[in-house]
Parts: sequence; C-alpha cells; structure tokens
Amino acid sequence: AKAGLIRDGALTPAQFAVATAEKDARLIVEAGEANGVRLDLAAAGAERFARAAAQGHGDEDMAAAYFASFEEKASD
Repeated sequence: AKAGLIRDGALTPAQFAVATAEKDARLIVEAGEANGVRLDLAAAGAERFARAAAQGHGDEDMAAAYFASFEEKASD
C-alpha cells in the first residue's frame, strides 16, 4: 500500500508523517539507551526519517522515507 503512495505521488495528507515517525523512533532509542539496551535498527530508522525530513519530506507520509535512499539533489 505504501509503495502505491510513492508511485502515485500521493504522500499528502500523511497517514503518519515522516517527522512524527522520526520523533517516535528517536524516543524509542532514547528509552533503550536509558535502560542499557541498544536498539540499532530503531536508531537506523530514526536517522533515515531525520534524513528524509531534512530533504523536505517531514510533512509527507512516512513512505517518503524512501527518498532518504538517494543523495539530496542540488538545487539549480
């Protein structure tokens, strides 16, 4: 279902925004750290969501984290 959002360019309105997913993943990582638990995959997810948000996808559906797979295009 999420692939269709990317394919169709239908990332807004977001079902669950990239920025919200980044915040939640970061909070999960922080809770793990506070309890001596390494959550490497959650940390990687938080980093990916943060990268997508920095590329301008923060208000889009979390499927837009896909775009963090690519180098940010230079503005012309």
